[in-house]
Amino acid sequence: MKCNNLFKSCLVSLAFILFVTSTAMSGQKKISVRVDGLSCPFCAFGLEKKLKSIEGVEKIEIKVNDGLAILAFKDGANVDEKIIKQKVKEAGFTPGAINPISTIEKKVNGDKIELSIKGMSCESCVKRVTDALNKINCVNNIVVDLQGEKASFICTDTKFDKTKFVKAVDDLGFEAALEKK
Repeated sequence: MKCNNLFKSCLVSLAFILFVTSTAMSGQKKISVRVDGLSCPFCAFGLEKKLKSIEGVEKIEIKVNDGLAILAFKDGANVDEKIIKQKVKEAGFTPGAINPISTIEKKVNGDKIELSIKGMSCESCVKRVTDALNKINCVNNIVVDLQGEKASFICTDTKFDKTKFVKAVDDLGFEAALEKK
């Protein structure tokens, strides 16, 4: 009898865990998928075509240099990892980790800083700029716009020397300047 009750308890616990997990995944709006084997825009096009066939996918961004596919889902869409991995395989690639992406920026008080940046040419440049700015303690909510040639972020230290932001980006080989407000 004890064994039967233990079995029922385990079964109920497992059902609860599965419910919580599926609810958490279905509530996600954006996910990143590691894709091994991406090497060119043609590869990205083939992958995007397969991923677009997944029900509920609203927008896809393929980052060839980073080996990532970012999928944005419609509200209420079910995110099924098995289907995503299957579509990546059908496109001829090896699927890796699938991770949720927080679409909620943390609310931070401070100065909004904008830098114009010349010389960025790809997503790798964007990542390098983002990483360099992230190393500065007071920097939060970084958005680097490749086409717009700029970066914007919040600096929580109002007394911080703003020219250090320019130097951090210039040291990467780009030309940065503080935007006038």
